[in-house]
Amino acid sequence: MSRIIFFKRDLMTVLGLALLIVCMIGIVILTSTSVKEIQLMYDARAEAKRWATGFNTALQTETYDLQNAFANRRIHLDQRRLVSRIFAFDVFDESGNLFHSAGPSDWRPYRDLSFALKSPVTRYQRDRKLLTAQVRTGEESAVPANYASVVIPFHSAGDYIGSIVAFVDQSEQAEYFTNSFLIIASVTGIMLLIAFGIPSLFVIFRTRDRIKAEERVRYLSCHDELTGLANRKLFDRQLGRALETRKKAGVHLAVLIVDIDRFKEINNALGHSAGDSVLRYVTEILKSNIRDGDFAARIGGDQFTLILSSIARAGQAAVFAATLKEALSAPLWVNGEQITCTVSIGGAVAPDDTDDAAILIRHANLALGRARADGGNAYKFFEDGMDTAFIERRDLECDLRRALDSDQFELHYQPQVVLDTQTICGYEALIRWNRPADGTISPAFFIPLAEETELIVPIGEWVLRRACMDAAAWAKPLKVAVNLSAIQFKRINIVKQVKGILEETGLDPARLELEITESLLINTTGKVVEDLNGLRALGVSIAMDDFGTGYSSLSYISSFPFNRIKIDKSFVRTMTRDKAIMGIVKCIIAMGRSLGVSITAEGVETPEQNQIVKSLGCHQVQGFLYGRPVSASACAKRIAEPLKITLGNRAEAKRATRAA
Repeated sequence: MSRIIFFKRDLMTVLGLALLIVCMIGIVILTSTSVKEIQLMYDARAEAKRWATGFNTALQTETYDLQNAFANRRIHLDQRRLVSRIFAFDVFDESGNLFHSAGPSDWRPYRDLSFALKSPVTRYQRDRKLLTAQVRTGEESAVPANYASVVIPFHSAGDYIGSIVAFVDQSEQAEYFTNSFLIIASVTGIMLLIAFGIPSLFVIFRTRDRIKAEERVRYLSCHDELTGLANRKLFDRQLGRALETRKKAGVHLAVLIVDIDRFKEINNALGHSAGDSVLRYVTEILKSNIRDGDFAARIGGDQFTLILSSIARAGQAAVFAATLKEALSAPLWVNGEQITCTVSIGGAVAPDDTDDAAILIRHANLALGRARADGGNAYKFFEDGMDTAFIERRDLECDLRRALDSDQFELHYQPQVVLDTQTICGYEALIRWNRPADGTISPAFFIPLAEETELIVPIGEWVLRRACMDAAAWAKPLKVAVNLSAIQFKRINIVKQVKGILEETGLDPARLELEITESLLINTTGKVVEDLNGLRALGVSIAMDDFGTGYSSLSYISSFPFNRIKIDKSFVRTMTRDKAIMGIVKCIIAMGRSLGVSITAEGVETPEQNQIVKSLGCHQVQGFLYGRPVSASACAKRIAEPLKITLGNRAEAKRATRAA
């Protein structure tokens, strides 16, 4: 509607300007014509006055009537006519009767003076001695194309005695004035065209640009700019219409939500342009697989939605989801790198699950969550139990938000042992949640949710402060290791926070070791490098935790200032029965030694594992073989005792593993 209003308004403006230009040019033309006639009239009067000057002088000095005066001056008038532009003249007496005519023999325009004046000569004209001129256009061949008739009244002794009508040739003057006024009119027209035409063009272009901008805004309000698919607003509108159509037709309808697995890692590792390429690739696959009448939209960063309308049965949606998953799992090349783009798909079917649009989308989201929880690269459809799982997750998030304020968290500490001396060199701080309804909860259960909701930021700050306070109170100056999340690096100034807590607790920075995972290294931005170097400058140590399990490569080891690499426990547990894993562990230890970086093996639970990592040159170990995590008070008590430890037998290690 606004587009029509703007268009009509600008169209009226342009038409108004065009009409103004036409009117102005018309006025110039009309004015030019009038001025031309006036100029020709003045010219004719002046020429006739010059021609008749001598005759008029004679009448003023001699007492004659007009006929006698003319008889004496006729030859003089004829001679002067030949050297002037007077090509003919008629002489009328005081009564207005013609008594002499000179000029072309076959041309007599007037029979008496009334015809010359088109009215009788008035007393006013006689008394004021006015010359009356009329500009005419010649139609006969005997006369010029442009001429003027000038009535010259004569007086003798103050009395009117007659008039002479002189016909003045004005062909050259008329042509001159015509050409002059044509030039003036043309110049004026061009100036008007420039003066009003340029604004008119500006209005036209502005209207066109405004219409294009409005169309673009209208398009972007309902579509995704990158992929060209519908956005959430248009999807919601289309889903409502599709559900109404489904009810009338009595068929099934399915909503599928497609989520790209590990898209953030791909996007950050290969660049945002690569992420955009993956999104466009997924869009093309979706478009090529949906049927006529189906609908595709992009509703979020890496989430797409599909409406499968008019399906005969619910199983048809599952077949489509399986086909789509396989189509999207084909390898593709992005920025010279070959990657495999897998997806998780969640679906809900109307009317089997619900006929309400909002509930249908929520059910599809629940199914998507189950597909992602199963490791991704899968499709799931809504089941009744998923609603319960959603409620449980929501309750867990609410309890987690209250846990920090309710002092429900506590730290446990697990020893880290130097293999050569069999002495404890430090402890790793591990968080536990004493949830009132469930007792003590492992971090593996709630940390992923804390990172997803970014509650890890205040929780991480609490862990760091409490660990530094506990370590500062230990009887011996052992190191304490604290895990940091990539979210903390992203959301806060981690260097400032660590420095502030060290000053607050009085802990020696050399006793603090901060453990990070490879997920942080995916974001290889200048800020990450700056933060790591800033932490090193404080005097704290940096360790890479769970090495070998992330999306990164070994090149990060030489790119970042690590003091320690911790081999993930999954490698330690399987190396005794898998020679390939044994080779990986051996390579990690050798690489660490060549780079001068200490190596810690996590998850050492048996003497056999302990002996293997020791023989491979590992510096330190951590695991149930040397002790399971204990409370802060138990840890402080143990530190007060001699630090050298004695390995338990295999049975004790197994019991410790089961107890943990």
